[in-house]
Amino acid sequence: MQGLRLLLIENSIYFQDTCAQELLTRLPAGSLVEKTADPVDAKTKIQLFQPAVIVMNFAMSVITMDGNPLLPVFASQYPQIPVITYGLMDTSKKTAMNSGAYAYLKKPGPEQSLDGFYDELVRLAAAAAASVTSTPQTNVGPGAMVTKEVWTAAMPKKGWLPLAPSAQPAQTAPPAPIAPAAPTPEIPPAKPALPMQPASAVQEPAEKPAVILPAASKKEIQLIAIGSSTGGTEALSSILTRLRPPLPGIVIVQHIPPMFSRLLATRLNDECVLTVKEGATGDIVRPGHVYIAPGNKHMTVHRCGGQIILDCTTGEPVHSCCPSVDVLFDSVAQEIGAHALGVILTGMGKDGAEGLLHMRQKGSPTLGQDQQSSIVYGMPKAAFDCGAVEHQVSLTDMPRAITLSAR
Repeated sequence: MQGLRLLLIENSIYFQDTCAQELLTRLPAGSLVEKTADPVDAKTKIQLFQPAVIVMNFAMSVITMDGNPLLPVFASQYPQIPVITYGLMDTSKKTAMNSGAYAYLKKPGPEQSLDGFYDELVRLAAAAAASVTSTPQTNVGPGAMVTKEVWTAAMPKKGWLPLAPSAQPAQTAPPAPIAPAAPTPEIPPAKPALPMQPASAVQEPAEKPAVILPAASKKEIQLIAIGSSTGGTEALSSILTRLRPPLPGIVIVQHIPPMFSRLLATRLNDECVLTVKEGATGDIVRPGHVYIAPGNKHMTVHRCGGQIILDCTTGEPVHSCCPSVDVLFDSVAQEIGAHALGVILTGMGKDGAEGLLHMRQKGSPTLGQDQQSSIVYGMPKAAFDCGAVEHQVSLTDMPRAITLSAR
């Protein structure tokens, strides 16, 4: 069997490195593995590295590029490159296959050995490569061959992973599970307490400057508004699993398509002590509850008789996004004023920066994810640069910062 060129897309940097080395010890001689946690970088690597197979954590497939989820984008733009996805839930297989995946592989839980998982990934990769009738293209452009030298020059800091055995790695933390897309009730029953979940798969740098967390807010915070995009699904999982009542209601815009917004809400509801649901027009925002904007609908809030009510309506994209963080934040600034907390997380572009500024101008405390812990430091940077962010906080510190600001 000839060597394979494989691209691994995994949001956990630690598991990314471990998985790449484990695959290399099992792949045939001459195989090459490239890896990334960034969808934009993944597209660059596909064009330059020309992998025969893409292996992707299914949690990454909900990330959007130009308004479209990642897995269907790859399936349509690179039909000659099979995509193998993996995740913790058997029920994610149908969604993955319907989105264009060649195969879906269930990943064992934290107490189980991963040896069989790596063996099966290699078997599936070999079968996927063999299923492609024509050899994958090797041109960067017309007539331009991709040689090792060209690739190394283009990606000098990434390089090529050598085929070499490695020491047995330590067991890694699994990515967050994705639960089946089942509708949640309008007012879900109280949930039993869950054990504290581990911190996000997004890795913090070994050394970072000390972070001064905000003091407890002197205002009565009645609502928490959060905006996120690229890398946001895992950032939200990291934050929400570590929040505990009592907290005011939380409203979230994550750039995500319709099918995946409900899937994300269901997954987070299974992970969290807080109750999580996809938002709908007429929902009353209740303490200890989280509402995620449905894909392709803007979500806003308004007051009615002392209650905060959701509106979810179709509309023109803002910053090419629907739902838009700016639309949510602007309504929060107008309706809730200084009694709301604004949070902006990892993501491409500048959606949310202007709306967060309006919230701060109304007197709201505001938090922004820092550069070191962001998958893409786009939206938080735009908000910081325009003066909308009162405190920059790492992803690890964000749950505590939210709690301090909101209580």
